[in-house]
Amino acid sequence: MIYSLTGKINRLDDNTLIVDTGAVSFEVTCSSYTVFSLDGKQESQTILTYLHVREDAMCLFGFKDKLEKEMFNDLMLVSGVGPKMAITILSGLPLEKLVTAITTSDIKSLSSIKGLGKKTAERIVLELGNKLGNVGSLETLLTASESAPINLVTVLSKEIDEASDVLVQAGLQKSQAVEIAKRNFVQGMTSEELVVACFRNLK
Repeated sequence: MIYSLTGKINRLDDNTLIVDTGAVSFEVTCSSYTVFSLDGKQESQTILTYLHVREDAMCLFGFKDKLEKEMFNDLMLVSGVGPKMAITILSGLPLEKLVTAITTSDIKSLSSIKGLGKKTAERIVLELGNKLGNVGSLETLLTASESAPINLVTVLSKEIDEASDVLVQAGLQKSQAVEIAKRNFVQGMTSEELVVACFRNLK
């Protein structure tokens, strides 16, 4: 499994990036939001990846960060949704609007995505609506401004993400854990320091 790629990134088209790692260049299919957020940056970038293996081909799919990859994996659980369809869906709506549409059963918004039919949209709501809503995964995490949709999947730092996971293991709901971690986070904190601060302020 190829977990991630790091290198210079160039846009091939609206849904494809070329990642030059030095010795090898990889063609990676991504959502349009990820493509345009990374295109043109001069410094080396890292993208998370998913390798899809078929009898006749191996295809790499890329994600700007963990949240987008988690949403991709959730969509792949839906009957009839393969990796290419999942990327199409991620390209059709900003991530926070996509999750809101799923958790509020907004079939109209989902069906507005080019290539996504009403029946598939209904299956997505049926199979993922409760999962996303109950866990609180993604919906309450995506709080970035609608004026900057390309950056919607960058709202959590590594420290906040790791600290919130510890809080969930302690019995909190994911949405509560993230909110507490964000409230207690101070720039420069390690994950361990943030966890201590969160538990101290829970008392």
